[in-house]
Order: sequence, then structure tokens, then C-alpha cells
Amino acid sequence: MHKTTWKIDVLLAGSWRGATSVLLSNGSLRIVVDTGLPHEDHLLLDALKKRGHAPSDIGMVINTHFHVDHVLNNNLFPSSLIYGPQESYEWCSELYSDLANESEWKKRVLKYYPELYEYDQAEANMGKLRKLTLRWWDVKRLGSLSQFRWTETHPLPEGLESLVTRGHVPGHVSLIVPGDEQRTVIAGDALLTRDHDEQVLTMIPYNRKQSHLDRAMILSLGGRMIPGHDREFSLSPGGAVESSVRP
Repeated sequence: MHKTTWKIDVLLAGSWRGATSVLLSNGSLRIVVDTGLPHEDHLLLDALKKRGHAPSDIGMVINTHFHVDHVLNNNLFPSSLIYGPQESYEWCSELYSDLANESEWKKRVLKYYPELYEYDQAEANMGKLRKLTLRWWDVKRLGSLSQFRWTETHPLPEGLESLVTRGHVPGHVSLIVPGDEQRTVIAGDALLTRDHDEQVLTMIPYNRKQSHLDRAMILSLGGRMIPGHDREFSLSPGGAVESSVRP
């Protein structure tokens, strides 16, 4: 049986503020995993152009989850299918709607983050994230619903595996790409960084215990690690860092 081989290329390296965007290609299909924030649109387009591609060349977008920093350039790809977890789409959409409520958002946010006040400076930090959300969130930038295929009911292309990692946000998926020499894990925010998660400007975990379990599971897989908000690095099967490029 023919084995599908994927080339993996980081388009936008993750940082404390910006999410990682990755290009997958197998010769016949090109996929962009996570698309970033609106002010990064030119960076994403330039990264594709340097590799000889236009948005019309992208057959599919995969969103690991629907936080604003991962999805708001989906609209650059109007002819692409968009794969993502429906659970995350609905959960994030409801969260952002409730955050827009000026008088009750502090109460309503506890429905999504019941552990909120277990974190230092929780209310102040959530206020900053709320401002970021209100600035950027625009459902029109997610693409048309007719483009969507939910990962709960639609399998990914051959050679790609999805792994539900729900600690960061319900429904979150990470991607595993098998390879001849090593696997690659496109972790999304199930693995924020190699070792400095506290520096990332993002929502707290939906479930802190589960997020720790997700992180440990991903790291245990070994191979090429592509975090949601950091440069990639590699782990030997025993868990030792083989190589790493830091920002």
C-alpha cells in the first residue's frame, strides 16, 4: 500500500503573543494549520509566497481550536475546506459572546473557566484578554460555515492523525504526522512552549489538571515538536531535548 508522506514547513513561528502556523504538503494537497491574528495576514501571505504558493493553492485549513490567535485569517482561503473541532467552535463562540457583555462578563466567564480564581491576578489578566478578544474577534474572518468540516465526524487526510487534547479548551485537537525518521506533533495550545508557558498571552486552561496531562502525553511521544507559541524542538524517544531553536 502506498504510504502518504507529508512535508512539514513552519510558516509563522509561535511567540508569546502569536500562534504557530504550519504548512503541510504531500504533492497533491496543501494544508495550512492555524492561521493567526488579522494583523499577521501579510506575514502569512508572504510566507506562502516565498514557498511559491498563493491562497488559492491551499486545499484545506485545519484549526486546532478557535481561540482568536489561531483562526482569524481563515478568510484568506475562501476556496479551502476548513477542518476543526465543532466543540471548540461552539464553546469559543459562546465565550466571546459572553465576554462582550459589559455588565456581566465577570460572572459569565466563570461558566467557561470555573478555576479562574485559582490563578494569580486572575481578574486583571482576564480583563486584558477580554480587551484583546473584543478588538479582534470577528466571525466573518473564520470563513463561511459551508467550508467547515468538523473533525468529530470527518476524518483527516491520509497520513494525518488527530489527537483530542481538551485541557486548554474543550474539543482542542493536536496533529500527529508520522515520518520515516521521526513523527512530528503539531500541538496547538496543548503544548504552548517548551518550558515557558507563563510568558504566553493566552487564555488560562479550561481544565488545568487535564492540560498538564495533555502536555505530558504529547512530550512522551517524542519526535519533532511544534508548540502553539514557541519555536520547534526535537525530543529523543527517552524525552531528552535533541535540538532546539529559541526565539
